[in-house]
Amino acid sequence: MGGRVPWEADQTAPSVREGGYDWEAALSARARKMAWSPWFQGELPPPPKPPILLTGGVPDPASLPTEALIACNERVLRREGTMALMYGGPQGPLGLREWLAQDINRREGVDLGADNFVLTCGSSGAFENICETFLDPGDVIILEQPCFAGSTRIALSCLPEIATVPLDDDGLDIAALERTAARIAAEGKRAKLLYTIPNFQNPAASTLSLERRRAVVDICRRHGILIAQDDAYGAISFDREPLPSLFAVAGGTGAVLMGTFSKTLATGLRVGWIMGEKPVIDAVTRMRFDMGVSPWTTRVIAEYCTSGEYEAHVPGMIEIYRRKRDAMLAAMDERCSKFMRWSVPKGGFFVWAELAENVDPARLRITANEEAVGYVGGEAFFAGGDGANFVRLCYSNVAERDIPEAIMRFGRALERAARD
Repeated sequence: MGGRVPWEADQTAPSVREGGYDWEAALSARARKMAWSPWFQGELPPPPKPPILLTGGVPDPASLPTEALIACNERVLRREGTMALMYGGPQGPLGLREWLAQDINRREGVDLGADNFVLTCGSSGAFENICETFLDPGDVIILEQPCFAGSTRIALSCLPEIATVPLDDDGLDIAALERTAARIAAEGKRAKLLYTIPNFQNPAASTLSLERRRAVVDICRRHGILIAQDDAYGAISFDREPLPSLFAVAGGTGAVLMGTFSKTLATGLRVGWIMGEKPVIDAVTRMRFDMGVSPWTTRVIAEYCTSGEYEAHVPGMIEIYRRKRDAMLAAMDERCSKFMRWSVPKGGFFVWAELAENVDPARLRITANEEAVGYVGGEAFFAGGDGANFVRLCYSNVAERDIPEAIMRFGRALERAARD
Protein backbone atom coordinates (compact mmCIF):
# COMPACT_ATOMS: atom_id res chain seq x y z
CA MET A 1 0.00 0.00 0.00
CA GLY A 2 1.21 3.42 -0.86
CA GLY A 3 4.73 4.29 0.10
CA ARG A 4 6.37 7.60 -0.50
CA VAL A 5 6.88 8.78 -4.04
CA PRO A 6 10.45 9.65 -5.00
CA TRP A 7 10.02 13.39 -4.89
CA GLU A 8 8.47 13.42 -1.40
CA ALA A 9 11.76 12.92 0.37
CA ASP A 10 15.49 13.37 -0.03
CA GLN A 11 15.02 16.58 -2.01
CA THR A 12 15.45 19.99 -0.46
CA ALA A 13 13.37 22.84 -1.87
CA PRO A 14 14.57 26.41 -1.52
CA SER A 15 13.41 27.93 1.75
CA VAL A 16 10.12 29.82 1.58
CA ARG A 17 11.01 31.84 4.69
CA GLU A 18 11.69 35.45 3.70
CA GLY A 19 11.83 38.60 5.76
CA GLY A 20 10.17 38.19 9.12
CA TYR A 21 7.15 36.13 8.06
CA ASP A 22 7.17 32.37 8.64
CA TRP A 23 5.88 31.19 5.28
CA GLU A 24 6.75 27.58 6.08
CA ALA A 25 4.31 27.50 8.98
CA ALA A 26 1.61 29.12 6.86
CA LEU A 27 1.70 26.46 4.13
CA SER A 28 -1.21 24.06 3.81
CA ALA A 29 -0.70 20.38 4.55
CA ARG A 30 -0.89 19.74 0.81
CA ALA A 31 1.80 22.30 0.02
CA ARG A 32 4.08 20.92 2.73
CA LYS A 33 3.64 17.41 1.34
CA MET A 34 4.66 18.48 -2.16
CA ALA A 35 8.36 18.74 -2.89
CA TRP A 36 9.92 19.56 -6.21
CA SER A 37 8.74 17.86 -9.37
CA PRO A 38 10.92 14.97 -10.60
CA TRP A 39 11.69 17.11 -13.67
CA PHE A 40 13.52 19.62 -11.44
CA GLN A 41 17.15 18.53 -11.70
CA GLY A 42 19.82 21.09 -11.08
CA GLU A 43 22.73 18.98 -9.86
CA LEU A 44 24.38 18.06 -13.17
CA PRO A 45 26.77 20.40 -14.96
CA PRO A 46 25.83 21.71 -18.41
CA PRO A 47 26.46 19.13 -21.15
CA PRO A 48 29.53 19.71 -23.33
CA LYS A 49 27.49 20.28 -26.52
CA PRO A 50 23.85 21.01 -27.39
CA PRO A 51 21.85 18.07 -26.05
CA ILE A 52 19.33 15.99 -27.95
CA LEU A 53 16.36 15.53 -25.64
CA LEU A 54 14.30 12.34 -25.53
CA THR A 55 12.36 13.61 -22.53
CA GLY A 56 9.10 15.57 -22.76
CA GLY A 57 6.04 13.93 -24.31
CA VAL A 58 4.93 16.82 -26.50
CA PRO A 59 3.90 16.88 -30.17
CA ASP A 60 6.29 17.28 -33.07
CA PRO A 61 6.24 20.94 -34.18
CA ALA A 62 5.89 19.72 -37.78
CA SER A 63 2.56 18.11 -36.84
CA LEU A 64 0.99 21.32 -35.54
CA PRO A 65 -1.74 22.61 -37.91
CA THR A 66 -0.77 26.24 -37.38
CA GLU A 67 -2.16 27.75 -40.58
CA ALA A 68 -5.45 25.89 -40.29
CA LEU A 69 -5.89 27.06 -36.69
CA ILE A 70 -5.13 30.65 -37.73
CA ALA A 71 -7.88 30.44 -40.34
CA CYS A 72 -10.30 28.89 -37.83
CA ASN A 73 -9.47 31.60 -35.31
CA GLU A 74 -10.25 34.33 -37.83
CA ARG A 75 -13.56 32.74 -38.82
CA VAL A 76 -14.61 32.38 -35.17
CA LEU A 77 -13.80 35.97 -34.28
CA ARG A 78 -15.49 37.40 -37.37
CA ARG A 79 -18.60 35.28 -36.89
CA GLU A 80 -18.99 35.35 -33.10
CA GLY A 81 -17.12 38.51 -32.17
CA THR A 82 -17.18 39.42 -28.49
CA MET A 83 -19.12 36.27 -27.55
CA ALA A 84 -15.92 34.29 -28.06
CA LEU A 85 -14.07 36.67 -25.75
CA MET A 86 -16.47 36.56 -22.80
CA TYR A 87 -16.55 34.20 -19.84
CA GLY A 88 -18.03 30.79 -20.56
CA GLY A 89 -19.92 28.45 -18.28
CA PRO A 90 -18.17 25.85 -16.13
CA GLN A 91 -19.18 22.99 -18.43
CA GLY A 92 -17.70 24.62 -21.54
CA PRO A 93 -19.20 25.86 -24.83
CA LEU A 94 -21.84 23.63 -26.38
CA GLY A 95 -20.37 23.34 -29.88
CA LEU A 96 -17.26 21.39 -28.95
CA ARG A 97 -19.15 19.16 -26.52
CA GLU A 98 -21.63 18.29 -29.28
CA TRP A 99 -18.81 17.40 -31.66
CA LEU A 100 -17.12 15.23 -29.02
CA ALA A 101 -20.38 13.36 -28.42
CA GLN A 102 -20.87 12.70 -32.13
CA ASP A 103 -17.27 11.62 -32.66
CA ILE A 104 -17.13 9.27 -29.67
CA ASN A 105 -20.59 7.82 -30.39
CA ARG A 106 -19.34 6.90 -33.87
CA ARG A 107 -16.08 5.36 -32.65
CA GLU A 108 -17.28 3.67 -29.46
CA GLY A 109 -20.82 2.68 -30.32
CA VAL A 110 -22.22 4.53 -27.31
CA ASP A 111 -25.13 6.98 -27.09
CA LEU A 112 -23.95 10.21 -25.50
CA GLY A 113 -24.95 13.84 -25.75
CA ALA A 114 -23.29 17.15 -24.98
CA ASP A 115 -24.42 16.88 -21.34
CA ASN A 116 -22.13 13.88 -20.91
CA PHE A 117 -19.06 16.10 -21.29
CA VAL A 118 -17.36 18.84 -19.34
CA LEU A 119 -14.38 20.67 -20.88
CA THR A 120 -11.20 20.91 -18.84
CA CYS A 121 -7.64 22.23 -18.90
CA GLY A 122 -6.20 19.19 -20.67
CA SER A 123 -6.45 15.63 -19.36
CA SER A 124 -4.38 16.58 -16.30
CA GLY A 125 -6.98 19.22 -15.48
CA ALA A 126 -9.64 16.57 -16.01
CA PHE A 127 -7.98 14.24 -13.49
CA GLU A 128 -7.60 17.11 -11.04
CA ASN A 129 -11.34 17.81 -11.35
CA ILE A 130 -12.14 14.12 -10.78
CA CYS A 131 -9.91 13.94 -7.69
CA GLU A 132 -11.38 17.12 -6.24
CA THR A 133 -14.89 15.80 -6.80
CA PHE A 134 -14.46 12.27 -5.43
CA LEU A 135 -11.50 12.15 -3.01
CA ASP A 136 -11.50 13.18 0.64
CA PRO A 137 -8.32 13.10 2.73
CA GLY A 138 -7.62 9.49 3.70
CA ASP A 139 -9.64 7.94 0.86
CA VAL A 140 -7.86 5.23 -1.12
CA ILE A 141 -6.92 5.68 -4.77
CA ILE A 142 -5.32 2.91 -6.83
CA LEU A 143 -2.59 3.98 -9.25
CA GLU A 144 -0.72 2.00 -11.86
CA GLN A 145 2.94 1.33 -11.16
CA PRO A 146 4.68 2.89 -13.03
CA CYS A 147 2.38 5.92 -13.26
CA PHE A 148 2.62 9.27 -15.00
CA ALA A 149 4.32 11.46 -12.42
CA GLY A 150 2.00 14.42 -12.97
CA SER A 151 -1.04 12.31 -12.15
CA THR A 152 0.58 11.00 -8.97
CA ARG A 153 1.19 14.58 -7.87
CA ILE A 154 -2.41 15.53 -8.64
CA ALA A 155 -3.69 12.60 -6.58
CA LEU A 156 -1.35 13.45 -3.69
CA SER A 157 -2.72 16.99 -3.56
CA CYS A 158 -6.00 15.55 -2.22
CA LEU A 159 -4.15 13.76 0.63
CA PRO A 160 -5.43 10.24 -0.12
CA GLU A 161 -3.95 6.89 0.76
CA ILE A 162 -2.30 5.52 -2.38
CA ALA A 163 -2.26 1.86 -3.36
CA THR A 164 -0.30 0.72 -6.40
CA VAL A 165 -0.81 -2.11 -8.89
CA PRO A 166 2.04 -3.21 -11.17
CA LEU A 167 2.01 -3.29 -14.96
CA ASP A 168 3.50 -5.85 -17.30
CA ASP A 169 3.94 -5.68 -21.07
CA ASP A 170 0.16 -6.11 -21.48
CA GLY A 171 -0.93 -3.46 -18.98
CA LEU A 172 -2.45 -3.74 -15.50
CA ASP A 173 -1.73 -6.97 -13.66
CA ILE A 174 -5.29 -8.24 -13.13
CA ALA A 175 -4.47 -10.68 -10.35
CA ALA A 176 -2.64 -7.91 -8.46
CA LEU A 177 -5.58 -5.55 -8.93
CA GLU A 178 -7.95 -8.17 -7.48
CA ARG A 179 -5.65 -8.77 -4.50
CA THR A 180 -5.25 -5.04 -3.86
CA ALA A 181 -8.99 -4.33 -4.00
CA ALA A 182 -9.71 -7.29 -1.72
CA ARG A 183 -7.04 -6.24 0.78
CA ILE A 184 -8.41 -2.69 0.94
CA ALA A 185 -11.90 -4.06 1.57
CA ALA A 186 -10.59 -6.45 4.24
CA GLU A 187 -9.09 -3.45 6.05
CA GLY A 188 -12.56 -1.92 6.22
CA LYS A 189 -11.74 0.68 3.60
CA ARG A 190 -13.00 1.37 0.11
CA ALA A 191 -10.95 2.32 -2.89
CA LYS A 192 -12.71 5.31 -4.40
CA LEU A 193 -10.82 5.54 -7.70
CA LEU A 194 -8.68 3.53 -10.09
CA TYR A 195 -6.55 5.73 -12.34
CA THR A 196 -5.31 4.00 -15.50
CA ILE A 197 -3.96 4.72 -18.99
CA PRO A 198 -4.94 1.56 -20.90
CA ASN A 199 -3.90 2.87 -24.34
CA PHE A 200 -0.15 3.36 -24.91
CA GLN A 201 0.52 3.99 -21.25
CA ASN A 202 2.80 6.78 -20.07
CA PRO A 203 5.54 5.81 -19.33
CA ALA A 204 5.33 2.05 -20.00
CA ALA A 205 3.80 2.27 -23.52
CA SER A 206 1.69 -0.84 -22.79
CA THR A 207 -1.84 -1.44 -24.11
CA LEU A 208 -4.48 -3.23 -22.05
CA SER A 209 -6.09 -6.13 -23.92
CA LEU A 210 -9.85 -6.38 -24.34
CA GLU A 211 -9.90 -9.40 -22.03
CA ARG A 212 -8.11 -7.44 -19.33
CA ARG A 213 -10.39 -4.44 -19.84
CA ARG A 214 -13.37 -6.64 -19.10
CA ALA A 215 -11.62 -7.98 -16.00
CA VAL A 216 -10.82 -4.45 -14.76
CA VAL A 217 -14.48 -3.46 -15.17
CA ASP A 218 -15.63 -6.59 -13.33
CA ILE A 219 -13.26 -6.07 -10.38
CA CYS A 220 -14.09 -2.39 -10.03
CA ARG A 221 -17.81 -3.04 -10.27
CA ARG A 222 -17.68 -5.67 -7.52
CA HIS A 223 -15.68 -3.39 -5.22
CA GLY A 224 -17.48 -0.13 -6.01
CA ILE A 225 -14.40 1.55 -7.52
CA LEU A 226 -14.86 4.37 -10.04
CA ILE A 227 -12.61 3.89 -13.08
CA ALA A 228 -10.84 7.03 -14.30
CA GLN A 229 -9.35 6.32 -17.73
CA ASP A 230 -6.79 8.79 -19.03
CA ASP A 231 -6.87 8.57 -22.83
CA ALA A 232 -4.33 11.25 -23.72
CA TYR A 233 -2.64 9.02 -26.33
CA GLY A 234 -5.59 6.92 -27.47
CA ALA A 235 -5.89 8.47 -30.93
CA ILE A 236 -2.20 7.83 -31.75
CA SER A 237 -2.53 4.17 -32.70
CA PHE A 238 -0.07 2.68 -35.22
CA ASP A 239 -1.44 -0.77 -35.91
CA ARG A 240 -5.24 -0.73 -35.69
CA GLU A 241 -8.25 1.09 -34.36
CA PRO A 242 -7.95 1.57 -30.59
CA LEU A 243 -9.74 -0.92 -28.37
CA PRO A 244 -13.00 0.22 -26.74
CA SER A 245 -12.67 2.46 -23.74
CA LEU A 246 -13.31 1.15 -20.25
CA PHE A 247 -16.40 3.40 -20.25
CA ALA A 248 -17.75 1.52 -23.29
CA VAL A 249 -16.77 -1.88 -21.88
CA ALA A 250 -18.59 -0.97 -18.65
CA GLY A 251 -21.76 -0.13 -20.57
CA GLY A 252 -21.50 3.57 -19.78
CA THR A 253 -21.60 3.30 -15.99
CA GLY A 254 -18.99 3.31 -13.24
CA ALA A 255 -16.28 4.83 -15.40
CA VAL A 256 -15.17 8.17 -16.78
CA LEU A 257 -12.90 8.90 -19.73
CA MET A 258 -10.51 11.85 -19.69
CA GLY A 259 -9.28 13.09 -23.05
CA THR A 260 -7.26 15.96 -24.47
CA PHE A 261 -6.31 17.77 -27.65
CA SER A 262 -2.79 18.34 -26.29
CA LYS A 263 -1.23 15.33 -28.02
CA THR A 264 -3.21 15.37 -31.29
CA LEU A 265 -3.31 19.14 -31.89
CA ALA A 266 -1.12 21.22 -29.57
CA THR A 267 -0.21 21.32 -25.89
CA GLY A 268 -0.64 25.11 -25.85
CA LEU A 269 -4.39 24.81 -26.46
CA ARG A 270 -4.86 23.36 -22.95
CA VAL A 271 -8.26 21.85 -23.72
CA GLY A 272 -9.41 18.43 -22.62
CA TRP A 273 -12.61 16.83 -21.39
CA ILE A 274 -14.26 14.43 -19.00
CA MET A 275 -16.82 12.03 -20.46
CA GLY A 276 -19.19 10.25 -18.13
CA GLU A 277 -22.68 9.69 -16.84
CA LYS A 278 -24.65 12.88 -16.32
CA PRO A 279 -24.59 12.68 -12.49
CA VAL A 280 -20.78 12.58 -12.64
CA ILE A 281 -20.61 15.50 -15.07
CA ASP A 282 -23.07 17.47 -12.94
CA ALA A 283 -20.99 16.85 -9.80
CA VAL A 284 -17.76 17.91 -11.51
CA THR A 285 -19.46 21.00 -12.94
CA ARG A 286 -20.74 21.98 -9.49
CA MET A 287 -17.18 21.84 -8.20
CA ARG A 288 -15.91 24.22 -10.88
CA PHE A 289 -15.49 27.84 -9.84
CA ASP A 290 -13.12 29.11 -12.55
CA MET A 291 -15.74 29.81 -15.25
CA GLY A 292 -14.42 26.89 -17.29
CA VAL A 293 -11.82 26.73 -20.03
CA SER A 294 -11.32 29.47 -22.61
CA PRO A 295 -14.48 29.98 -24.73
CA TRP A 296 -12.25 31.45 -27.43
CA THR A 297 -9.91 28.47 -27.65
CA THR A 298 -12.70 25.91 -27.46
CA ARG A 299 -14.62 27.66 -30.23
CA VAL A 300 -11.52 27.61 -32.44
CA ILE A 301 -11.09 23.88 -31.79
CA ALA A 302 -14.78 23.28 -32.49
CA GLU A 303 -14.44 25.15 -35.79
CA TYR A 304 -11.43 23.03 -36.71
CA CYS A 305 -13.18 19.77 -35.78
CA THR A 306 -16.60 20.44 -37.31
CA SER A 307 -15.03 21.57 -40.60
CA GLY A 308 -13.56 18.08 -41.08
CA GLU A 309 -9.99 19.31 -40.71
CA TYR A 310 -9.32 17.38 -37.50
CA GLU A 311 -10.33 14.07 -39.07
CA ALA A 312 -8.08 14.82 -42.05
CA HIS A 313 -5.20 15.83 -39.75
CA VAL A 314 -5.00 12.71 -37.60
CA PRO A 315 -3.70 10.14 -40.16
CA GLY A 316 -0.76 12.35 -41.15
CA MET A 317 0.06 13.02 -37.51
CA ILE A 318 0.03 9.28 -36.75
CA GLU A 319 2.39 8.62 -39.68
CA ILE A 320 4.90 11.16 -38.32
CA TYR A 321 5.06 9.31 -35.01
CA ARG A 322 5.08 5.88 -36.63
CA ARG A 323 8.19 6.84 -38.62
CA LYS A 324 9.87 8.23 -35.52
CA ARG A 325 9.09 5.12 -33.50
CA ASP A 326 10.51 2.92 -36.24
CA ALA A 327 13.64 5.06 -36.51
CA MET A 328 14.19 4.90 -32.75
CA LEU A 329 13.65 1.14 -32.54
CA ALA A 330 16.00 0.49 -35.48
CA ALA A 331 18.72 2.59 -33.85
CA MET A 332 18.15 0.93 -30.47
CA ASP A 333 18.44 -2.53 -32.02
CA GLU A 334 21.84 -1.53 -33.36
CA ARG A 335 23.23 0.42 -30.40
CA CYS A 336 21.42 -0.60 -27.19
CA SER A 337 20.36 -4.25 -27.29
CA LYS A 338 23.26 -5.44 -25.10
CA PHE A 339 22.37 -3.00 -22.35
CA MET A 340 18.57 -2.99 -22.07
CA ARG A 341 15.36 -4.70 -23.19
CA TRP A 342 12.10 -3.14 -24.42
CA SER A 343 8.76 -3.89 -26.04
CA VAL A 344 7.51 -2.37 -29.27
CA PRO A 345 4.96 0.39 -28.53
CA LYS A 346 1.77 0.14 -30.59
CA GLY A 347 1.07 3.84 -30.32
CA GLY A 348 1.77 6.94 -28.28
CA PHE A 349 5.05 8.78 -27.77
CA PHE A 350 7.33 6.53 -25.71
CA VAL A 351 9.65 3.55 -25.57
CA TRP A 352 10.00 2.05 -22.07
CA ALA A 353 13.15 0.04 -21.47
CA GLU A 354 14.59 -2.03 -18.62
CA LEU A 355 18.32 -1.70 -18.05
CA ALA A 356 20.53 -4.77 -17.95
CA GLU A 357 21.77 -5.76 -14.50
CA ASN A 358 25.30 -4.57 -15.27
CA VAL A 359 24.18 -0.99 -16.10
CA ASP A 360 24.52 1.42 -13.18
CA PRO A 361 21.52 3.82 -13.28
CA ALA A 362 23.31 6.50 -11.25
CA ARG A 363 26.33 6.31 -13.52
CA LEU A 364 24.07 6.42 -16.60
CA ARG A 365 22.67 9.75 -15.53
CA ILE A 366 26.19 11.18 -15.53
CA THR A 367 27.35 9.55 -18.77
CA ALA A 368 24.17 10.55 -20.63
CA ASN A 369 24.72 14.15 -19.58
CA GLU A 370 28.32 13.95 -20.76
CA GLU A 371 27.15 12.49 -24.08
CA ALA A 372 24.56 15.30 -24.33
CA VAL A 373 21.42 13.17 -24.58
CA GLY A 374 18.39 13.53 -22.34
CA TYR A 375 16.07 10.80 -21.06
CA VAL A 376 13.76 10.29 -18.08
CA GLY A 377 14.80 7.82 -15.39
CA GLY A 378 12.20 5.31 -14.28
CA GLU A 379 12.25 6.41 -10.63
CA ALA A 380 10.18 9.45 -11.65
CA PHE A 381 7.22 7.12 -12.23
CA PHE A 382 7.36 4.77 -9.23
CA ALA A 383 6.18 5.11 -5.66
CA GLY A 384 8.68 4.29 -2.95
CA GLY A 385 11.76 5.30 -4.95
CA ASP A 386 11.76 2.17 -7.14
CA GLY A 387 12.21 2.00 -10.90
CA ALA A 388 15.82 3.18 -11.23
CA ASN A 389 16.50 0.27 -13.58
CA PHE A 390 14.02 1.65 -16.17
CA VAL A 391 14.25 4.51 -18.65
CA ARG A 392 11.67 6.31 -20.75
CA LEU A 393 12.72 7.51 -24.19
CA CYS A 394 10.38 9.87 -26.05
CA TYR A 395 10.45 10.10 -29.85
CA SER A 396 7.64 12.59 -30.38
CA ASN A 397 9.44 15.93 -30.10
CA VAL A 398 12.89 15.07 -31.50
CA ALA A 399 13.51 15.65 -35.21
CA GLU A 400 13.44 12.36 -37.11
CA ARG A 401 16.84 13.09 -38.61
CA ASP A 402 18.31 13.46 -35.10
CA ILE A 403 17.05 10.14 -33.73
CA PRO A 404 20.00 7.99 -34.94
CA GLU A 405 22.47 10.46 -33.43
CA ALA A 406 20.49 10.62 -30.17
CA ILE A 407 20.46 6.84 -29.81
CA MET A 408 24.14 6.61 -30.75
CA ARG A 409 24.87 9.02 -27.87
CA PHE A 410 22.60 7.07 -25.54
CA GLY A 411 24.25 3.81 -26.57
CA ARG A 412 27.67 5.25 -25.71
CA ALA A 413 26.28 6.43 -22.37
CA LEU A 414 24.94 2.92 -21.65
CA GLU A 415 28.25 1.32 -22.55
CA ARG A 416 30.15 3.69 -20.28
CA ALA A 417 27.65 3.08 -17.45
CA ALA A 418 27.97 -0.71 -17.72
CA ARG A 419 29.98 -2.49 -15.06
CA ASP A 420 32.73 -4.81 -16.24
